[in-house]
Amino acid sequence: MFNIYRIAAVSPDLHPADIRFNVSAMSRAYTQAVNNHASLVLFPALAVTGKSCGILFEQPYLLDSAWEAAISLAAVTGDAPAVFGMPVYSGNKLVECAAVAQNGKIAALIVRRTPDLPGFSQEIPVAEGLYPAGTVFNDGKLTFSVNFAGDMPVFPAAQLQLFCGAKPAIPGAWECDEEFFRAVSNRSGGAAAAAFSGCGESTGDVVYGGGLLICDRGKTAASRPSPANGSGMIYADIDLDKINHSQMRLPLTSADRVRLQPVPQAPDFSCLNNPIHPFLPQNPDKIAGFCRETLTLQATGLGERMLRCGAKKMVLGISGGLDSTLALVVLALVCRQYSLPPQSILAVTMPGFGTTGRTKSNAVKLAELIGAEIREISITDACMQHFSDIGHDPEKTDSVYENSQARERTQILMDIANQVNGIVIGTGDLSEIALGWSTFNGDQMAMYAVNSSIPKSNIAVLLRHAASLLPGSENILQDVIDTPVSPELLPLDANGEIAQKTEDILGAYELHDFYLYHFVNGVSAPEKLFALARHAFAGKYPDAELQRVKELFIRRFFTQQFKRTAAPDGIQAGEVSLSARTAWPMNADVSGALWRK
Repeated sequence: MFNIYRIAAVSPDLHPADIRFNVSAMSRAYTQAVNNHASLVLFPALAVTGKSCGILFEQPYLLDSAWEAAISLAAVTGDAPAVFGMPVYSGNKLVECAAVAQNGKIAALIVRRTPDLPGFSQEIPVAEGLYPAGTVFNDGKLTFSVNFAGDMPVFPAAQLQLFCGAKPAIPGAWECDEEFFRAVSNRSGGAAAAAFSGCGESTGDVVYGGGLLICDRGKTAASRPSPANGSGMIYADIDLDKINHSQMRLPLTSADRVRLQPVPQAPDFSCLNNPIHPFLPQNPDKIAGFCRETLTLQATGLGERMLRCGAKKMVLGISGGLDSTLALVVLALVCRQYSLPPQSILAVTMPGFGTTGRTKSNAVKLAELIGAEIREISITDACMQHFSDIGHDPEKTDSVYENSQARERTQILMDIANQVNGIVIGTGDLSEIALGWSTFNGDQMAMYAVNSSIPKSNIAVLLRHAASLLPGSENILQDVIDTPVSPELLPLDANGEIAQKTEDILGAYELHDFYLYHFVNGVSAPEKLFALARHAFAGKYPDAELQRVKELFIRRFFTQQFKRTAAPDGIQAGEVSLSARTAWPMNADVSGALWRK
């Protein structure tokens, strides 16, 4: 229903030359996978016979028995194709093949181009039903190609690349294999699955590892590392909408196509990699490295811009909020990375009608800790004068009241930058850019933006990591993280606390970031966005709130494109960018009516 397909990769217990045993094990595994709603089941190379049969591959009886067994295995298949390796003798040539079986029949045999066993031919016999490696199968929606692990892969226009494998296990090889197949899926813009034969093969001289792997657009979706004992099976759900989106601009080659009957889709998302925070690595051990790389990219982008424009100062408006705090951290890293004095940072705090002592204090404390030059310039009098000039009642706390403060702050920063031969550093993050949650020609504008590819839900993680880079900043950064997100443009409440809380208005940023990630990766159907959110958050938010935030996200995403069209340069230090010049060149007049339903 949602173009989700469940891939199963199997390494069954195989015994060399015991064809009946092998096919029985494969048949049971296929049935188990289909009962778990697999759309396709992948087995290792030469699985029908086992790979370590040696001279027995020259025995016609073994080859005839293998063919009969393959026919019997195909007979148990239904709509979900089974892909399994076998030897085939045809046209006076012995070839290594991968059979693709569906609905009781072998639909095609894929011939390996560069077999690694003696006696097997590199030529493809001229016979009906035999096709070269890389041939594409198509059921009208799902396309997949069949290859052999160990050969150079073909990159046809297929959403899924399957690899039948069988090779000895050696220390360190699996890490290389996983890196290779991730690269294959990244290069093809789709998914890649590999199944290797396991320890049931002969151990006379080597051990077969039984590794299993499914990768999706450059990332591991499911894995059983080699070496592994016994039989094994892994599952992963792949999303064709995301794959189709990734492949639209890739130079993929055409290939022979074999038509299949419709392949069943997954009935649910139970094997889908669908995290709450998709912009972050799902492996906790990789978080520190991710943060370090992100901050380095931000600092490098800004540092190089400083060098090229000959600026002497980095002028930053500090508020004590998440975004300006992250920007201040990045500026400190620029000074460290490019051997600049900390006074190259000019941090300007500009208290207004909604500024709290807590946020102002955190901003100043961190700037002092870093050693930045600090200026405090109140915008209250200037805004009151502006209200008087344009005839606006300051008791009317509408968009005029709010936006005039943002524009006054931007004017101050721009003019100070002129004074000190500096550039104004933009602090707006990816989430705000997606929603247009900024004042046009106010905080929307800067001379260089460092947070433009950082989603709001990632910033707390980055600041926690930054605490290890800036000794003495731990308490300050944690208090920034704990402070409610607010533009602080409305008067404080009766207790002197923040009254204007962004997430009370927009909904949780983690929801907006979730919808943004899937939308820009090709999943934009409203029903599917909602279904994915409902699965990922699993009762954390009521359905009504999921719908409200989704509709608000879609409405604002389309109506606020004009702000992105006029946005300043900004480094892409994250997976997604909304730059109208490169990553998201959408006309500001485009209607979002199709998605608002």
